[in-house]
Amino acid sequence: MKEKKIVIPKIGMRMIKSAVAVLICFLVHTIRGAKGDPFYSVIAAILCMQPQVENSRKVAWNRVLGTLVGAFVGSIVLAIEQNCIPYEWFLLRYVVISFSIIPTIYITLLLKKPTASYLSCVVLMSITIVHDTDTSLFYFVYNRVLETIIGILVSLCINRVQLPRRHEKDILLVTGLDGSLLGEDGKMGAYTNIELNYLIADGANITIATERTPASLLSVLGDVKLKLPVIAMDGAVLFDTNEKRYLSCQAIPLEFVKKMCTIFEKMGKHYFVNLVLEDALLIFYGTFHNDVEAKLYLDMRKSPYRNYVYGEFPEDGDVVYFLLVDTIESIDNIENELKKQQYGEQLLFLRDSSETPEGYCHLKIYHKNATKQFMLETLKERLGITKTVAFGSNKNDVQMLKSADLSIAMKNSIEQAKQVSDYILKKQDLDSVAKTMRKIYEPLIWEKGLQKPDEKGTLL
Repeated sequence: MKEKKIVIPKIGMRMIKSAVAVLICFLVHTIRGAKGDPFYSVIAAILCMQPQVENSRKVAWNRVLGTLVGAFVGSIVLAIEQNCIPYEWFLLRYVVISFSIIPTIYITLLLKKPTASYLSCVVLMSITIVHDTDTSLFYFVYNRVLETIIGILVSLCINRVQLPRRHEKDILLVTGLDGSLLGEDGKMGAYTNIELNYLIADGANITIATERTPASLLSVLGDVKLKLPVIAMDGAVLFDTNEKRYLSCQAIPLEFVKKMCTIFEKMGKHYFVNLVLEDALLIFYGTFHNDVEAKLYLDMRKSPYRNYVYGEFPEDGDVVYFLLVDTIESIDNIENELKKQQYGEQLLFLRDSSETPEGYCHLKIYHKNATKQFMLETLKERLGITKTVAFGSNKNDVQMLKSADLSIAMKNSIEQAKQVSDYILKKQDLDSVAKTMRKIYEPLIWEKGLQKPDEKGTLL
């Protein structure tokens, strides 16, 4: 049984900044003559400290709004307590305080700020429960609001303090998807989503290279707002996710397609044709010859991102690849027959048996230039960028990693990917790629940035 390693987290800047913000709140309290209670400014400072400055602003605004709403309702309740309810009727006071939560939350909903509900209720309770009967109502509420605003301002100021960094806007950062950005459940981490959007908005050149179709890729991207085209379908296409257009397609020439179809038919083989027509990806198929390809069709057609069409395919489309599903022996015969042809050297054959029963496999046949490496070079030419940093983990990432100026393999990568990469991540979680991208894109001004090592290194 493998011994589980204990990972000790590092002390990050958010922890240090939170501690500094708390200290400053205490100092401000002292300068003010120790009036009021620093507890409320300290809590506000801690709650408003966020990984990103923009998030701190949002939390701060919610905190201010929550403070004002809580103070408004709290001052009314406190006035009722002090003027209408005898001090010894504490049960009635508890009932009034408890039900005052309802209008407090309701007001935040009317203002369309539901995330401020928690904060408004905290302020409400601090005013109605923790109050000094010897202090005037106005002065007490004023102090609570002021202390909270002080904490918010301190947190915002401290969070804006950043070590001087440069931005590497002349580097193209490209990453695989499955096994790199996505977890085992096929989903992207929330931190990665936020971090990628921050880097892209700041000017980082980030794209994705995947085996998926563009539509399948878009279904898992979530809120990530990519600006650059993506490399999809094993490198066969370059797709603009904003305009939903195919910018480049390494199609199999129609002359080869016709000859290949003739060979398949002579051998009595059924095949799927994946074809791009007017910026739509269509999958044409015929009569199935075995249960495995029929099951593949039934499983795949459930997806809203695949368009299956029964019948012959039109000749005016671009054939991206053929897919055959058969026994390994039959696939061997098909591949050997095609390699004998004059155009055999112009084809790329990819096999996969991970989703088939024993003795069967999938065979995808592309044009030889339908690779992530080739399409990455195409994208670099379009952008005028010469330097690339690649992240990957799968067999289809190997050539892309090998050709990149700097390559980084995931901890759980296949051995081939690790062998050709300059760095291997020490640990692998949902956010490893995003964290490493930021480290590469925003090095401290006195750092050289991530360099190609003399020997294979590790990161994070």
